[in-house]
Amino acid sequence: MKKKKLKAYLDKRLDKSEIADIKQAAEIEYETLDILREDISKAVIDYMADKNIGFNDFVRETGKTPAQISKIIKGESNLTLSSIAQIYSIMGSHAHIVMGKKKRKV
Repeated sequence: MKKKKLKAYLDKRLDKSEIADIKQAAEIEYETLDILREDISKAVIDYMADKNIGFNDFVRETGKTPAQISKIIKGESNLTLSSIAQIYSIMGSHAHIVMGKKKRKV
């Protein structure tokens, strides 16, 4: 479905406040995913620096492919909870998700 057709379809099916709510939820989801990726990336980079291990050593420790580790370090990965737990356990740490309300711009 083309973008214009989708917009017209949504306009017929949803009112403006519903569309705004969906858009806001999607933005929060994207921002949250971005924050999680950044946090994991920073944790891996810090771990590698603290332990003085290189990229290939970390690849071997995790059993993941170099491409997967590269994406994790760049903050571009889409990790499962299981993968996050595995990576943090290798680093000798626990992952914690802290939920908070986003401050709205006024």
